[in-house]
Amino acid sequence: MNPFAKTVAGLFIVVGPRGNGPLDAERICSALIHTVSEDASRNLDGRTWQNAVQMVPDQVESATTSQTVNCTTPLAGLPGILAMFCTGAGSGSHPTLAKSIGSYLEKFGKPTAFNCLILDQSEPAEIHLYLTCLNVTEGRNPEKFSISSTQLSATLNLSNKQTQATITKVFGSFQATSDLPFYLRMLN
Repeated sequence: MNPFAKTVAGLFIVVGPRGNGPLDAERICSALIHTVSEDASRNLDGRTWQNAVQMVPDQVESATTSQTVNCTTPLAGLPGILAMFCTGAGSGSHPTLAKSIGSYLEKFGKPTAFNCLILDQSEPAEIHLYLTCLNVTEGRNPEKFSISSTQLSATLNLSNKQTQATITKVFGSFQATSDLPFYLRMLN
């Protein structure tokens, strides 16, 4: 791999039960993919993802955290560490979620930036939204990395009729996304 090339990746994930129609989380995810993809030159920029997520109405328990962690790991272990960052935001996540994210990242060699959006609708009346934007900087030793993360989390209460009506109005026309290399649908 060219050491001067930057590898940037993004992944959208919906977790939820199999159903007859698309989940609200799938419709929201489809809309966010559409919004992020509008400007191809900025579609992997973390700020673009954060701005897109801000369009989701009536977020409750919204929280944003930023941190930088220094770690030492062989290059082959970096995808697993980045996957742990993404799944660490949500407790009770699907047991194979971190493994799936790590497998996705292994395709990119040495990622220098990674955006991951997880919409978890395991409970029919709630959608837990987790956005993680990571930047990786290599230290002088090729096994030392500095990982900066910005994480946004929110919960949408679908049992609130006004929230449900707003989500249906804003996202109801979007269908579930399928067959995209940057989209993963996980059943629970």
